[in-house]
Amino acid sequence: MFTILTISVILCCVFVQINLTNELNTIPSDVYPVSHAALPRGLAIYPLPLENSDHEVLLNVTWDPPMGPLVSTYSLEVDSIRNTVDCQSTLCYEYNIPGDALWALVPSEPSTIAGGCAVRPGCSYRVKLIAHPWDGHTSANVNVQLDECILGVCSCAHSPRLPRPEVDAELFSKMGDLFVNVSWSLPAPQEPLRLPPRLRKQFYYVSLGKQMISDAHPSPWFSNTITRSRESTGFVAVPEGPLWMVLPINERSVGRSDKQTRKLVLDVKMIARVSLVDERGCIGPAGNHTAYDPSQAIGKRSSITTYILWALLGGVCVLAMLLLLACTKRVIKRVLRQFYPATAPSSLEPMNSYPIWFLRQ
Repeated sequence: MFTILTISVILCCVFVQINLTNELNTIPSDVYPVSHAALPRGLAIYPLPLENSDHEVLLNVTWDPPMGPLVSTYSLEVDSIRNTVDCQSTLCYEYNIPGDALWALVPSEPSTIAGGCAVRPGCSYRVKLIAHPWDGHTSANVNVQLDECILGVCSCAHSPRLPRPEVDAELFSKMGDLFVNVSWSLPAPQEPLRLPPRLRKQFYYVSLGKQMISDAHPSPWFSNTITRSRESTGFVAVPEGPLWMVLPINERSVGRSDKQTRKLVLDVKMIARVSLVDERGCIGPAGNHTAYDPSQAIGKRSSITTYILWALLGGVCVLAMLLLLACTKRVIKRVLRQFYPATAPSSLEPMNSYPIWFLRQ
């Protein structure tokens, strides 16, 4: 009985669906007309500097008014053509652009996400403008190759190939304060032909970083506590140095005793870093050197203590050996006296005294 009822319900549903399909097919096409927007015309690209960004630009995209049906909205896509390290980025996308608009900015603001939407000088991009209602395949496409420098904003694709300074750092104390003497030399670049021609130096960026994440982490991180800059001239391809700069240590623990004397205690690892900045404002790879390491300092103290203890122990051993030798010498003399008595005086020896019975004149 249940099976018959189920079959009846299924047959009814199929019959209703067939009827609805036939009715929809009989409706004329002009009752619900679909009017797609026409292909956008006159697409043009004008790159401009992007404020508050790191060597990035924005694209001012313009187009002509539509000639066909009304456009409800526009959508704009900017995708990188070159998948290199300096040009790689995610798709830049702007949507819900009003239908009466004739321009749009992409990106409108810098991305706050690492690896987000970014348009950089020296890269190639494909710009795609779509007018809605969209037919699914019609769009205006333009490929654009940006110059190396755009209104003062230049490409930093060469920054990984800038020379890395060779850094040395030494901690010292003066009048109760701690300082780090940072010295460095700039070698010649390894790939000078892959740098912009006649690229000049601008300054060195010198910093002292305090360790925030321990070495146990796969990527220990150091925050810059002290930063300085030193101007530089000449071409990047020309080596330079040695140069030096003294940085104070402000991040420290200070304890005061009753005598109002200060005892500076460092309890974290500190690293000195130096980077070259060229005339384009591009920062090269940083050379670094450990300025202070608590573990090494503890090791030095313990080694000095060990040396002192060993020296004291060696002195005690030498003193004990000398005492033992002195005592052994006396014992040997006594034994020899016991076995070898004193010898009698010879006949040729003069007499030192006269007998009692000898009468003196």
